[in-house]
Order: sequence, then structure tokens, then C-alpha cells
Amino acid sequence: MSESNSLGAFISRNKTAIIATAAAGATAVGAFYYYQQLQKQSPSTGEGDSETKTAKKKGKKKKKSHGTTPSYPVDEKGEPKLDNVDELSEEQKEKYAMELKDKGNEFFKSKKFEDAIKYYTLALKVKEDPVFYSNRSACYVSLGQLEKVVEDTTAALKLKPDYSKCLLRRASANESLGNFADAMFDLSAVSLYGDFNGSSIEPMLERNMNKQAMLVLKEKLEEQQEHKLPSNTSLASFFGIFQPETSFDDYDENSEADKLLLDGLVNLYKRTGEGYEQADELFTKAKTAYDTLLSENSEDPILKKKAAIALEHVGIFKFLKNDPLSAHTDLERALKFSPRTNTYIYLALIMADKGQAEEYFENFENALKLDPNCAAVYYHRGQMYFITQQYDKAGKDFDKARELNEKNIFPFIQLACLAYRENKFDDSETLFSEARRKFPTAPEVPNFYAETLSDKGDLKAAKKQYDIAAKLEDALEGIHVGVAPLVGKATLLAREPSVENFVEATQLFQQACEKDPRSEQAKIGLAQLKLQQEDVDEAIALFEEAADLARSFDEKLQATTFAEATKIQKKIRADPIISAKIEETLASYRAQGMI
Repeated sequence: MSESNSLGAFISRNKTAIIATAAAGATAVGAFYYYQQLQKQSPSTGEGDSETKTAKKKGKKKKKSHGTTPSYPVDEKGEPKLDNVDELSEEQKEKYAMELKDKGNEFFKSKKFEDAIKYYTLALKVKEDPVFYSNRSACYVSLGQLEKVVEDTTAALKLKPDYSKCLLRRASANESLGNFADAMFDLSAVSLYGDFNGSSIEPMLERNMNKQAMLVLKEKLEEQQEHKLPSNTSLASFFGIFQPETSFDDYDENSEADKLLLDGLVNLYKRTGEGYEQADELFTKAKTAYDTLLSENSEDPILKKKAAIALEHVGIFKFLKNDPLSAHTDLERALKFSPRTNTYIYLALIMADKGQAEEYFENFENALKLDPNCAAVYYHRGQMYFITQQYDKAGKDFDKARELNEKNIFPFIQLACLAYRENKFDDSETLFSEARRKFPTAPEVPNFYAETLSDKGDLKAAKKQYDIAAKLEDALEGIHVGVAPLVGKATLLAREPSVENFVEATQLFQQACEKDPRSEQAKIGLAQLKLQQEDVDEAIALFEEAADLARSFDEKLQATTFAEATKIQKKIRADPIISAKIEETLASYRAQGMI
């Protein structure tokens, strides 16, 4: 799903639904550049002459008012005296207004912005015209009075809704004011009207979209008090590599702390959604219970060993819930009580999450000193080598993990995937076949094999393997690959648009959401399809849920970006003028066979 969740892929795949709302792929241009360009625009050359009805009718350059006697009345100081505007004829109003506007243009060119504002304001007193508001807003840009820029451009747009220069200027002002959603709306409209080059608008649009998503996400993270478990599919995959530990030495059936710890371990390896939730709660309660016992007998070595197990599991659950700092504290404390191989493995994963490679490998070395035959150590270290493309080292570690624990399917799968990554396709097929013979009922084999087939473009065969994986998953007790086959097949169906595929993909994503309510991938996939159906409110809700569930900051930001872009689409659709323009554009695309 990494590709299907990317912003660029999302935009291109949903162009009919989100047209002119978001754009991606271009290199961002700094806001300062656009701000300066707007300041440089002269009302007389950039707006007034080209927009007025008089200029359009005559097709001639206007005479400058400098050095000529104005037709409008003036006082003894030569200042405009407009006390009787209501008594003027329409022809007089037009003439006076244009002369006042031209005078304002002269002051603007001379960078006498306060004087220019005065004359544009007088022109507006005589006649309300969008150009006069626009010209005055240009003065406010130069004076840095951005709130007034927004006020005047808004007034101009009420009179002329497709006034692209005002939309662009208001967008720039709103971006500087931190009103990124408002800027996105205006830039979307500008993009739709097509009066400016898309290569200049799209970076501004993407930049504001990213800023808005970052702002919303930051506010949510500051408010967030509870860290949530990841999807059941992710939990099953993570704990599946470890040897099940459902007992421990010196168990005391009369100890409440021991009962809580044992119940936590049993629930953890049930491989069920409810089991993971209960295990998380039970480990936390066990940790508290052991803390109480240690406060009374802090040097009891047996008590420390049990407490270390509880702390270790509390720590890894915190890590999986995206609370690495607290996780690190608990795991370090567990090591002080009683070092265990899994504790070192979990600490290594936290170091990898922080990008601290040296500490990562150091923890694995410490784990191997405790247990040189721990398959999980070699597997996880192999994963790091795999990610960093040190394929020879990865292969050796996966081989060692397979040798040490032939009952665990994951090293077999990873060796097949490694061969595929190295373009050793025949070897990959052989290794998948070997895994299939050794684990004939394991859904992991067809699920991961489907991913390689999909990558090669054999979508038909990939969908068949996903179907096999889903059936095997349903036949087994507990969670193994969870909803991964459902999400995988639905994603492939969405890549081949048709009514039948669309309906089936929607059903598969909905089924995945029901089976694993914490699967952010299922929610994002369903949200995209809901957006194509123009079920915008549900799409927004799903994107926001996915953002809450996502573990990494980048994944949260991505889902939040989808949500915020969709909110702007909703706002655009609610605008009758822009909505009509969208329909016009879509009709043009249809006529050209583009959609």
C-alpha cells in the first residue's frame, strides 16, 4: 500500500473528484517570491486598463490625469470634493471614478501607497468596482497590511467571482497570515480558471496543503493524551517472529502480580484482537503490582526477574503505540532488574526508530551474548540489513534464523522476498515453493507471493494468491496476515477501474475495516473510493481515523493531508460558481475522452 497511499498517486487516481483541490509533484517555490511579485504588479498596467468596461469598449490607452484638470469637483486645496455622489448621473459616476482610479495608479507607481489608497477609496465611493478594490489591495500588500488585503480582495470577488488576480493575492495574504485552508481554496479556484500557469500555482497549492496538514496534525498531537495500539494485523506480524512465552519460572499462584503477568502472556499469544488489548492492560497492571512488591523488598532477585518480564512487555507495547521515550525508560529499567534477549531486541528496534544504527547493532550483540541461538535476533538484524540493502548480510542472518527455528515461517518468507529484491526471480519462486510445501496452510506464503506478482505486473495471478491467502486466514485460529490479503486485492482492483472492480474493492475495504478496525491502510483505501463516489463526509472521517491510527509521523501527516485536501474539495463543491466551473471542466475532459 505504500504506493497507493502516496499523495501523488492519490491525486492522479482521484482527479475527477478532487480536481483543482490539490496538486503534487512540482518543486515548491518560496512564498516570498510570490509575495514580491504581487507587490510589483502595477494597478495601471496589471489591472485597471485591462479590466474596465470603458477600456474594453474603446480598446485605447487611457489618458493620464497628471497635468490635466479633473472633471470631478475639488475644494480650495485641489482635493476631490464628493458630497453629492447620489445626485450624479451614471455617466458622471463612471467618468469621475475612472479619473480617481487613474490618479491612484499614479501614486501607486510612485510608491505613495497611502495617497493611492485615498484615491481608490474615493473611486469606490463614486462607483463600486472590483478593479478599484483590487488596486487598493495591492497597496495594502506593499504596506504589509494583510488583513486589509483579504478584506479588499474579498470585496472584489463578491463583484467578480472569477477574478483570478484577486484570488491569487488573497491566497498569498492568507498564507502569510497562517490561513492555509483559505489559501488552498483560492489557489484551487485559480487553478481551475486557468488564468495563471499551472507550474506556478501548483507549488503554492501543495505548499499550503502541506502547511495546513502540519498545522492540524500538530494541534491533534498536542491534544492527544492516549496512545493507541496499531492494527491487529501489524501486531500479529510483529509478535509472530518471537517464540511464544506463556509461562515463567517461580510462578506463585497466590501472587496477584504473577497472575496478571501470566494472563498477559497467554492473551498476547492468542493472536486475537481482544487478546492484544487485554495483554496490554494486563502487563500494565502487572508492572504496577510488581512496583508495589519491590517497594517492600527491592533486592529480591526472583521478584526482579518477574518485574523485568512485565516491564519488557509494557515497554514494547508503548513502542508499538508510538510512545518510544516511555518505552525506552521501561526497557532500560527491565535490563537493570534482569537482562533478557527480547529486551535487547526491543531496545534495538527503538534505536532503529531513532536512526541510531550503532546502538541498534550493539543491542543485538548483547542479546546474542545472552542467547547465541535466538532466532529472533538474527531475523530482526537481517531485517535491518535488508532495509539498508546489505543483502549478503541479510541473507546470512535469515538463513541462521531459519536454521535455529524451522517452525517459524517468517525467515522462509524473507529469504524468498530477498531473492526477488536481488532480481533472482527463479530463486525467489523456488523459495516460495519451498515455504509452501513446508507450511501448506500458512496464509503468509500466498500473501507475500502476491506482492511480488503485483510488483511484476501480473495482477491476475496476484489477485488469485490474495484470494488463497484470505481463505487460509479464515480457516486458521487467530490472526496471521490479518486483513492484508483483503487490502492487497482491493488495491489491485482499484488499479483496474471498472464498475465491477470498484464495487468489489469497496466491499473488500469495508470488510477489512470491520475485521480490523485499527487498520489505517484499510481506512485510507476505503476513503479514496468513498471520495470517488463523492461521499465526501465519510471520506474525511476515514482519513482522519487513519491519521489517528497511523504509527509514524509521516503516515499521520499523509492521512491528514488527504483529509484536509478533501475538506477543501467539499468547500469548493459547495460554492455554486466554482462547482459550475468544475462541471464545465469535467464535461470538457469527457469530450476529450480523458475521463
